[in-house]
Amino acid sequence: MVSTAVFLAFAAVFFGTRAPFSIPTVESTCGQPPPDVRFTSSAAEVNDFLSACGATGRSAYTNMQLADLAYPAVFGLFLATSLAVALRRLGIRGPVLVALAMLPMLGAAFDYLENVFAWRAIAAFPEPSGTDGLLGLASAAKTTTFWLAGLLLLAITVKLAIRTIHRRLRRLDQRSTDAVSTETA
Repeated sequence: MVSTAVFLAFAAVFFGTRAPFSIPTVESTCGQPPPDVRFTSSAAEVNDFLSACGATGRSAYTNMQLADLAYPAVFGLFLATSLAVALRRLGIRGPVLVALAMLPMLGAAFDYLENVFAWRAIAAFPEPSGTDGLLGLASAAKTTTFWLAGLLLLAITVKLAIRTIHRRLRRLDQRSTDAVSTETA
């Protein structure tokens, strides 16, 4: 799947390198993880983060926010298409498939909302933004929604694996039964 390849490449750089827009760069420059990767953060924690970053760290955080303009769509599409494929293999069709497969896109919407609040916090600094506390709520909604979608995908994958193993064992059992029947005939 194209969405898988794009997601894996983007995530590898965004989470695992020292690129100017990567999360590790922000963490090392600011001395702590950005609010975007925490489950939630208070308005005071957002402002404390920006203060601790200094000018260099805020610049790195701004670069991260630029990359984060694409990440929610990349991750949401990857997870949505993976979930849709798994649901179809499970035999789920129609509106239920669409509703469940769209769950990651809801997570992406919360991620974009979180980004809006992050941009507002950066722009208002050193003053607090009126939406700093909402950044943490959007983070919690994003994380919860993505985790639900991921757990659903994991549960479906396990069910599909069990189904496949069960079918193979039945075929082996049938072959053994057929071989015994042929030998005794």
